Amino acid sequence: MASIINPEDYSIVWLCPLPIETAAALFMFDEHHEGVINRQHGQTVEYHFGRIGRHNVAIAGFPSGEVGIGKAGAMAEAVARDFKNLELGLLVGIGAAIPSQSRDIRLGDVAVADPVGHYPGVVAYDLVKVVPGEELQKQWMDATHPLWRSVISKIKARATVRGDTFHRHLKVFDKPETKIFQRPYDPPPLHPTFGNYCRETDGPIVHYGTILSGNKVIRATEFRDQLKEKYGDPVALEMEAAGVMTSLPVAVVRGISDSADPLKNDEWHARAAAVAAGYAKEMLLQLSPKSPPGK
Repeated sequence: MASIINPEDYSIVWLCPLPIETAAALFMFDEHHEGVINRQHGQTVEYHFGRIGRHNVAIAGFPSGEVGIGKAGAMAEAVARDFKNLELGLLVGIGAAIPSQSRDIRLGDVAVADPVGHYPGVVAYDLVKVVPGEELQKQWMDATHPLWRSVISKIKARATVRGDTFHRHLKVFDKPETKIFQRPYDPPPLHPTFGNYCRETDGPIVHYGTILSGNKVIRATEFRDQLKEKYGDPVALEMEAAGVMTSLPVAVVRGISDSADPLKNDEWHARAAAVAAGYAKEMLLQLSPKSPPGK
């Protein structure tokens, strides 16, 4: 008799806007939970269930062809309804780098939303009020959840001592059948400042800071650079985080697939999804398990 999957046993939901991001996330499961789940009345999302480290995790892909802040908000509402014991969420996928003189960010790197200065980690750059002569921020996002920020601090400290340990999770893609998730080529620096800069590591580097979220697919260097100047040197651009930050206790992790310029294409989508998934798994491994009720 097939086992029954009980959604109440899952307290962490991993959101993936694109199918390639969901596929990369599935490779991060230490154990896949197969069984029967009875769809609830009004349920609009299907899930993949499994275990990562000591946590039961449900992975949710967005409906085919639907992306953006509005859809992300609807997904946040759906998972909050479907999982009564939901504690934390992860929004994991691809994003566009914002090149800068202050960091050597490259295709295949990782961007993680982390508060900087008076910015909370994610900024909805196109949610503004236009008044004569300027644009004012209409709504501020909640910061990355405090528990996730504590995990991020833990990973930063461990990286100082041991290096980035999330690289180990990428070894699952070092097989002929997972070639799509492997690095297409050795990526050069995206900013001319780093043209002659030689990295000490061959693997992806993590960049922490502000991630800009909006409904625009950006392929314009001038517009991208205007956003950089306006928001204090942010790290990356994406299209969903602003829809979930105020309604789910989430962390936002993005693999760099382009640099929001006219050269933008899909060549690095799979690899970027893979590195983001690897970092997200490391977050889950560094997150302590929750004590049972009454303990």
